[in-house]
Amino acid sequence: MRPRIPSLSALMAFSAAAKHLSVTRAASELALTESAVSRQIAQLETQLGVKLFYRIKKRITLTRAGAAYSTRVAQTIERIERDALEIMGYEAEGTVLDVAALPTVGAQWLIPRLPDFYARHPGVVVNVSARNTRFFFSETALDGALYFGQPDWPGTQADHLFDEILLPVGSPTLIGKRAKLQPSEIAELRLLHLVTRPDAWRRWFDAAELGGTNVIRGPRFDIQSTLISAANAGLGVALLPEFLISDQLKSGKLKVLSNLTLKSVGSYYFACPEEKAESPLLLAFRAWLLSQAKSKERSK
Repeated sequence: MRPRIPSLSALMAFSAAAKHLSVTRAASELALTESAVSRQIAQLETQLGVKLFYRIKKRITLTRAGAAYSTRVAQTIERIERDALEIMGYEAEGTVLDVAALPTVGAQWLIPRLPDFYARHPGVVVNVSARNTRFFFSETALDGALYFGQPDWPGTQADHLFDEILLPVGSPTLIGKRAKLQPSEIAELRLLHLVTRPDAWRRWFDAAELGGTNVIRGPRFDIQSTLISAANAGLGVALLPEFLISDQLKSGKLKVLSNLTLKSVGSYYFACPEEKAESPLLLAFRAWLLSQAKSKERSK
């Protein structure tokens, strides 16, 4: 027998009352009478067999169970609202793509190129969400993801886009009028780290034959955009891919400190679930991404 699921109206009444700790305010928010809200909450408590509120005269406070449940219910209602808005954006079958991308790469590389894709495929909508780590496609509605790493994402088909070549860069405010620095001079500056490239500076100094350098020191940042901001602010020197900092290099906000570059262990890929890989719209998007990646390589 299928377990009884609370009605959405009861959950919304409970969530509103939990948010305001007031039946009166909940009723006003939902455009209901106070008795209707109270009745919905009472029915929910009866169905769950758990008291959700303490009632002292006209005041209500959440019980321990009520506090825990209110958080989950609020998240569920928010997810239902978000999903409804996304579905409303589907004008016709097969015209919407939902993709994920690394936050900085999505914002600075993928999205600025999307007008070209839209021009080639009128009527298509590409929704882009930020994801910094891998996930299970089976638990999302996503059609693909632009990520960094290896082509070993289980259950997916991965297209290689481009490698990551890191440049040692810093702000002119940090290095003064010096055009280039010796690796030994860079070793004396504060090193800025990206947590997903923990051994980048060690590998760079090894290549510079300065293997004894203390590369552990210096602050760490979880996404490329904050690392770029830290380098721009003169907090230290960073190893960054040129395609993400081309504007800063052109404007002079950042300077390349040495001609010694470093190829990251890993590359950028676009992965999609194997069962969706041959869908016409996804095939078109994958082909377009590959063409954009090739044009990036040619522009070097």
